Parts: sequence; structure tokens; C-alpha cells
Amino acid sequence: HTSPRAHAMADVETDLHARWRAATSAETPYARVVFDTALARAVREHENWRALSNAAAREDGDIDESFRVAFKRYFATDYVFVEDFIDLLARALASAPTFGIKARLGAFLNELLEGEATLFRESLRALWNIDADDAVSVRAIGDDDVATAMSTFLRRVAEDGDWLSRVAVVAVAEGLYLSWGLRVVDDDVRKVASGLVDRASAERVLYAKWVWPLHSSAEFQSAVCAFVEAFNDAWRDADEDSKARCEATVREMLDLERAFTELLSSS
Repeated sequence: HTSPRAHAMADVETDLHARWRAATSAETPYARVVFDTALARAVREHENWRALSNAAAREDGDIDESFRVAFKRYFATDYVFVEDFIDLLARALASAPTFGIKARLGAFLNELLEGEATLFRESLRALWNIDADDAVSVRAIGDDDVATAMSTFLRRVAEDGDWLSRVAVVAVAEGLYLSWGLRVVDDDVRKVASGLVDRASAERVLYAKWVWPLHSSAEFQSAVCAFVEAFNDAWRDADEDSKARCEATVREMLDLERAFTELLSSS
């Protein structure tokens, strides 16, 4: 028999999926400006995310060495600009129009600082013996061109963007990740991430955690739904000049996300 707790969790998951579908449905600004564009589809449907999920579920000896190298490059590059993304989140929080979205951004910022950023720092040290505060060493194993381009972009939007452009960047980045996360997560990935698979290497556990809970948990889905809903509201309230600037920001962000996703390619 299914426990009451399992029933409750299933109900939450059903409600979140319905909320996500509504926030990204064809008639929404998010779908038109971001989610259903060819660039966004190229990122969220990229085969590299399935390769990541498969690597997490495979025996360690079956993981292709070229994928290990590619993930190391991707992961280090992501860390290079995570502080700029944290700054953008803080600026978005400051310019948010309602207490509700301020609270949601604040909670997400705290989780990023205590969860994802900590995972970055611990993994860089444990897997590759790199001090996360040694920027030169981190950049040496990442892709400096992609990292620099993303950092420059995030800093510019943080400094000069309005609320619509700032929340757009958050909604684009996290919405794309939630989309692929929900697509590739499965029970095997959850087991590895939860420490339920004997002798799974730290590397495999990192792959699994990158999929779940970081980018497909109910908590993450709830936060991303709030960001996408906030984008939809902001778009409807914005003037034409703000919308034009936002569309340019979104296109640039999607180009950068595609380049970043390609770093996971093992060829």
C-alpha cells in the first residue's frame, strides 16, 4: 500500500507539473519570447543532458573518458560565472515589484549560496584537487571564452537592466534547466544521488545530483514556476521599449546558453 506521505508527495508533483505547463503554455509571453523559440529548444532538448543522466546511472567503468573530460570543463566554466549570477539574483531581488517574488528570489539565492555553490567548491577540491578560490586554476580547466562572455553579459544586465530583463535572465536560465532536468531524471539517477548505490564514485554522484535534486526536484520546480510566472506578469505590464530590450537580452542569453551546453559535448 502507498503511504499517506507518498500520496501527498504525488499530489504536490501533479500540482507542480500543472503549474509548469500553465506558466509555459503557448499563449504565455514566456513561451513566445523564450521557451518555444528554436534556440531554447536546441538547449533544453540537447542530447548532452541525456548523456549526463546516462553517465550517472552507468557503472563507473562504462563511463566514456571523453565525457568525464567534457563534464569537468563544463562544471568549472559554470563555477567561473556563478558569482556573477548570484549578483544578478541580488539585483533582481532589489528591483522586484512585490514582496512575494522578493521572498522567492531571496530563498532561491540562499539555496544557491548554501547548496549549489557549496557543491561546486567541494567537488572541485574532492574530484580535481582545485581550490575554488584559485580563479586561475579553475579557469584553466574550464572554457575561458564562454565563461568570460557569460560573466560580461550577466554583469551588464545586473548593472543596467530593468526588472523585466533581470527576471528574464533568471527565468531563462532556470527554466531551461528545469525543462531538461524533468526530461532526463529517473529512479536510477535519484538512487545514485541519494547514496543508495554501493561503490558509486564521487564523480557519478555529482552527475546524478546535477540532475536531481539540483535541477528537477519539487523545490526547484516550485521556484522556477514562480520566476516564469513573474516574467509573464512583468512582460504584460512592460512598455514597448522595455519589451524590445528584453527580447534582445533573451536572444543573447540563449546564444550563451547554447554555447555553454555544447561544452558538455565529448567530441
